Amino acid sequence: MRNWSIMTYVVLWVRIAFGTHSVLSGLNYFIHVFPLPPIDTSAAGPFVAEMTRIGMFDIIKVVEVLVGVCLLANVYVPVALVLEFPTTVSIFYLSVVVVGHGRPVYTGWRELFYNVFLFAAYAGYYLPILRARAELRPLWNGTRSVAVSGLHQEAS
Repeated sequence: MRNWSIMTYVVLWVRIAFGTHSVLSGLNYFIHVFPLPPIDTSAAGPFVAEMTRIGMFDIIKVVEVLVGVCLLANVYVPVALVLEFPTTVSIFYLSVVVVGHGRPVYTGWRELFYNVFLFAAYAGYYLPILRARAELRPLWNGTRSVAVSGLHQEAS
C-alpha cells in the first residue's frame, strides 16, 4: 500500500469534486436532470443567451463533460485543466464581477479555486514549458527527438 500524505488526499478530493461538478454541469445542459438556474434574470443572461444562440455554449458543455471524465478517470489531467481554464475564468468573472451577489459568487470562487489548486498540484507538468527562450522542436522531426532533446537539456 502506498504511503499517501494528507495533501495527496486533498488533491484527490478536489480532483474528484471538480470532475463530478464538470460532468454533472455539462450533462445537465443536454439532458436536464437538475433544474437549470434562471439565467434570464441574471446580469450574465445576455452573454449566456448569445453564446447559446451561436452554438458556443454547446461546445463549452461538451468540453466540460470531457474534462470531467478525464479528472474522474485520472487521465490527461494536466491538459484537461488547461482546457477547462477559459471556462473557469468566464464562470468566475460572470459570477463574481457581473452578477456579484448570492450563490453565483460562491460558484465563481469555487470554480477558480478548484482549477488553480489543481494547476498547483500538477505544476511539474507545466514548469518545463515556461521558458523565456524556447528552441524550435517541431513534431514533424519525430517525437523521439523532441523527448530525447528535452532529456539532454534537463541533464545539463
